[in-house]
Amino acid sequence: MSMKPAPLPQSILFELILAVIVGGTVITAFSPLYGNGIINVVVPIVILLVLKADFFEKMKLSTLLIGRILVVVTFLGFFPDNWLVPTIVWLLRLNILEAALTDYKNRSYCNVISGIALIGSSFVLHGEWLGTHYVTTNEAMIYWAIAYTLWNWNFVIYQFKQQIGFYHMAVLIAPMLIVLGAWNPGLWLIMRANSLTVAGIFQISCKSYLEQNLRNDSLASFIAAVKRKPTQLVVMVVNVLLCVLTLVLAGLG
Repeated sequence: MSMKPAPLPQSILFELILAVIVGGTVITAFSPLYGNGIINVVVPIVILLVLKADFFEKMKLSTLLIGRILVVVTFLGFFPDNWLVPTIVWLLRLNILEAALTDYKNRSYCNVISGIALIGSSFVLHGEWLGTHYVTTNEAMIYWAIAYTLWNWNFVIYQFKQQIGFYHMAVLIAPMLIVLGAWNPGLWLIMRANSLTVAGIFQISCKSYLEQNLRNDSLASFIAAVKRKPTQLVVMVVNVLLCVLTLVLAGLG
């Protein structure tokens, strides 16, 4: 009689997921050709062609894939390096717009407003290619990144099950941890794109495992509380204020 291995405690599983995402994000961020090219380009292409996923998951991974391909061709000298960050930011705006339209369908109207604020304030984001990776050069980037993180998790809990919301806590924490470790908010943009790409690979290929092992009643109760209208209004106001702060500080700079 075969014995099934005991499931990992959720705290250990979460830490392992976070460690894998952080590791994959750093490797792919600073190895544009091999790490990024294999993990963030070849693997997603195979997944999109072979595995089943819902429309938004495929759309999200496809948008991220375009950006990761541009990193490869910029590194090889086939794409102007001064075009890379503006193009990445436009892809980010498209990604936010896709999510905002989905939020509208889900009647998450407060998050739609947060998404619009993020798109509007993103026009002050600038950056440069440093030969192997790109960075943003705005001192106010950290405030925009916090707003994006709050908005994105809010989107996830409306679009997906509680287990995927749990998973995306690790996905969104990962770039923040890297930024704190390097003490450089300019790295957030590339780390966010790479962490979401790495996470998208696992979300599509391991979704059943995540849904089986990340069920958490306490988090489900917390998500229910976050979805209440007063909480949504507070989150929206915080996000809008952070976006306004980004614009003000960019203007002062």
